[in-house]
Amino acid sequence: MNMKRLLLFAFILIAVSHVLANDSLKIINLQREVSDLKSTISRLQQEDGRLKGLYLQQAKELDSLRMKQQLQTENVKTLAEKVGADISDANQKIDSNVSTLSESINSRTLIGALGILIAIGLLALTYYILKRKISSGATTIDKIRSAQEGLETAQKAMQEESVKLDSKLVELLDKKIEATPAPVSNEQTDHTLALKVADEIVRIETNLSRMDTSVKGYKQLAKAVERIRTNFLANGYEIVEMLGKPYNEGMKVVANFVSDDTLAEGEQKITGIIKPQINYKGKMIQSAQITVSQNL
Repeated sequence: MNMKRLLLFAFILIAVSHVLANDSLKIINLQREVSDLKSTISRLQQEDGRLKGLYLQQAKELDSLRMKQQLQTENVKTLAEKVGADISDANQKIDSNVSTLSESINSRTLIGALGILIAIGLLALTYYILKRKISSGATTIDKIRSAQEGLETAQKAMQEESVKLDSKLVELLDKKIEATPAPVSNEQTDHTLALKVADEIVRIETNLSRMDTSVKGYKQLAKAVERIRTNFLANGYEIVEMLGKPYNEGMKVVANFVSDDTLAEGEQKITGIIKPQINYKGKMIQSAQITVSQNL
């Protein structure tokens, strides 16, 4: 009888040991699964952080594009006001024999101003639509990229409209030059129209330098500007080219300096022309006002 109890007790111990061994194995497997799950969660958190960083970077770039868009709109408005004022002032200086031509110029200027207003309206509408899309929860990278493409399209449309307006302006300036009587002598020469035309030509050249050559009408406008430069030179006027050239302290100019870390250390470069230097028959009749980017 005692032997049977001992055998039964031994059997129970073996069974309990077997169960405990199976439970230990399950616990070890469960711990491994928990460890794998933690590793997966950690990787997902890292990926989430990376995506958030990428989104913030894209958002900053989008804000930068918005600022450029606003600046372009302000430049176009300023252009419209300046063109109207300059043409009106030049008309008062021209002989009465070109009154018919002046009426035509005023009419075309009005058309150009209407074109600018239409372009501004289109740009504002595009910006409003993009802003609605962004504020409605466009949090994915694809939506941000789509918004950027929309801004680029709007900017290109604005540039094309600007080129179209400048082309009309160049045509009018060319006709004004042809209609202006030739000077009798150097002492009696009125340089008012020539100076205003030169200012507009340099402004247009500066705008072209900031555009891609693929913009519609770019090449035709560039050729028209070069043609006026050639006619100017034939009449004794030289528009001194300074844009993109190095600046040195000996230049007879009025310079505004801005910092630019993208330039080489110590480099000074002319990046903007407010008023160009004009020479008439080798003598300077207008000194230049320029913007100089530097890294000092």
